[in-house]
Amino acid sequence: MHIRNINRRGFTPLETMMTKRKSSHHSVRVKKKFLTGFTLLEVVVYVALLGVLSVFVVNSFMQVVNLYARARAEREALANARGMLEIIVKNVAQAQEVYTPTSRFNIDAGQLSLVTNATSTLGHTTSYIDIWTDGGAAMIRSEGAGNVTLSAGSVRVTKLYFERIVQAIGREAIRVTIRVDAAGAKFPASVTLISTAAIRGNY
Repeated sequence: MHIRNINRRGFTPLETMMTKRKSSHHSVRVKKKFLTGFTLLEVVVYVALLGVLSVFVVNSFMQVVNLYARARAEREALANARGMLEIIVKNVAQAQEVYTPTSRFNIDAGQLSLVTNATSTLGHTTSYIDIWTDGGAAMIRSEGAGNVTLSAGSVRVTKLYFERIVQAIGREAIRVTIRVDAAGAKFPASVTLISTAAIRGNY
């Protein structure tokens, strides 16, 4: 009677040897596949995806930067327009009358000359204030003083329009229209404001 030599796993020595060889061949194949790395096609696909993602990120970032710069230009133009309009309206409200010979009404590059006693010099009961534009800047000059620039260098005043309004019972008012553009051409921004002030000397 022949007794087969069987190991503890239930395999004969020959079967055990065949199993080890199969396992060894499988391990070699796995190692070879791991050592080969990425194929050229895979590298091309990954590089293309990375390029598309990079373009998307850069474009999104540039859009955010441009929106911020545009909003900043609009805020600066609006702040300058409001500041200039407040100064002009305040001077109109404090004036006694309009000095017609040097005033220019109903044109974009207008000029307003006012007679006032708010800044009168010693020995005079009245003085004059002139408001106009020069080279895209809004200017104001009081009698006996130098020219003062009302607008910032980052904006241009493209319209300073004065309209004379005669109301009932001889009352007079001035309507002021001012348009301010951002000086940077890359991010254009324009603001137009209108306000009306009555001349105090008519009351």
